[in-house]
Parts: sequence; structure tokens; C-alpha cells
Amino acid sequence: MEIQSNLIFIVLSVLAIVSKYTSPNNLYRLFKLLPILLLIIWVASFGDIQGNPYTRAILAGLCFSIIGDSLLLFPVQFKLGLFSFLIGHIWYMLGFLSGDWSLPILPTLIITILALGMFFQLYPTLEKLKIPVLVYIFMIAGMGITSFGRLETLQTFPTLIGAIGASLFMISDGVLGWNKFKNPFHLAEGIILITYYSGQWMISYSTLM
Repeated sequence: MEIQSNLIFIVLSVLAIVSKYTSPNNLYRLFKLLPILLLIIWVASFGDIQGNPYTRAILAGLCFSIIGDSLLLFPVQFKLGLFSFLIGHIWYMLGFLSGDWSLPILPTLIITILALGMFFQLYPTLEKLKIPVLVYIFMIAGMGITSFGRLETLQTFPTLIGAIGASLFMISDGVLGWNKFKNPFHLAEGIILITYYSGQWMISYSTLM
């Protein structure tokens, strides 16, 4: 079942990426949500929702992610989509903070420097979105830091997968911000979706191990 689910997830992700370039206003709106919906079903069906607060938090984060995905399909809903993903990152942070945790010094320094650098690069073009984007950047940075804190303390393969997934999610959002507010480029959408789906898959998979 797990192998079949992974193959279906890969196929749906590829269809979403291809349709983004070939049919952004029709097929993409269908395929964009399906990979995350599959992850929600996957975690809800096979994860320890009752006994593990980490699994419950990640499932909640996935639910807010798919709401954010649906809102971002419509440019006029960008702020609401951003807010939904922000709530999703809070849930991921709560998941990574559940159980034993310690502050990861080096990852914290690196992620904070990158977050500040990203914000100052985007600042001149953000206009009325300066505060929302600043809050969002540091929320996703916090999500990444907490994932490495969990990894540093527990040092297990699932926590490694979770931290890699969080890192890919940060890369996805970083490229999205750069493409939207700084310097759009043709390959951006592919990079955003590949890192986004891979990151979400890894975070979800870390609940099942």
C-alpha cells in the first residue's frame, strides 16, 4: 500500500508541475491540490493520530496547507492564502516542538541570516505586504529551526526526514517570494512545486516511521 501511495503521489505531483506550464488556468487548478489531499488521507489513515501529538500537529498543518493552496490559485486571495500557510507553519512548529527539543545553534544562525537576507532583498518591492511577508518569513524560519531542534535532540531517521522536508519547504517559499516580488524566471514554478511537494511528502512521511 505504501509503495502504491508513493507512486500515486509522484504521478499527481508530476501532473501538477506539467499542468502549471501547459494549462495553468484549467488542469493545474485540479491537479495542484491532489498531492496534498493524498498526504492528508495517508497520514489520517496510517498515522498514530490518537497517541502521537506530532502526527496530529502535522495533519493539521497539511489541512491548512491545502486550504492555502486552494486560495493561492486565485491571485486576489493571496493574503488569505499566505495567512493559511502561516497557520500551517505554526502547526508544524508545534509538532516539531512536541516531545524532547533543544535549540540548534548553527541551524538557527544560518536560517536567521538567510531569512533576514531574503526579507531585505524583497523589501523594496513588497509595498503594502511588508509586514505580512516579514511575519511569514520568520514564521517559516521558525518552522525550520524547530525541525532541526527536534533532529538535534532525538537524532532518529524520522526526525532527519522531517528536517529535510522543512528545509525543502523553506526553499520552495524562498523561490516563490523571489519569483513573485523580485525577479520572475521561467523555471521558478517547477522549482517551487518540486521542493514544495517533496518537502510536504517528507514531513508527512516522518509521522509514519
